[in-house]
Amino acid sequence: MVYVMFGNDDSRDLDIWTPSQRILEEIRNDSVLLESEEMICYQECLELSDSLLLSIWTDAEVESLNPGGKPYQYAITLETDEVAYRAIVERNEAEEQRLIKIEDKKTTTYCDCD
Repeated sequence: MVYVMFGNDDSRDLDIWTPSQRILEEIRNDSVLLESEEMICYQECLELSDSLLLSIWTDAEVESLNPGGKPYQYAITLETDEVAYRAIVERNEAEEQRLIKIEDKKTTTYCDCD
C-alpha cells in the first residue's frame, strides 16, 4: 500500500522496508561482523575498498539460500558492469551473524579466510 500511495514520489527511499534492505541494514549495523577476522581477511585478499564493501552491504541483491533453515544463510550479490561479488552470511537463532565467504565472480582469486 505504501508503494501505491507514495510510489511516484522520488524524494523517498521506499526500499528500506523490503526484507532485503532490512537484512542489509542489519549487516551494516553489526560491528562484530564488520570487524571480524574473516571480514578483514576477505577485504585484504580481494582488495576491497571501504566504499566497495559498503556498496555490497547497501546496493546488493539478497537471496535466502535455505528459507526457514537453521541457521539462515543469505547470498548477497552485487553485480555492476565493473564488479561482481557474492557474499554468504549466516544468521543463527540468537540473530548473530557470521560471514561465511566473499567471492569475486569475475576472477578466480582464492582466499583462505576460514
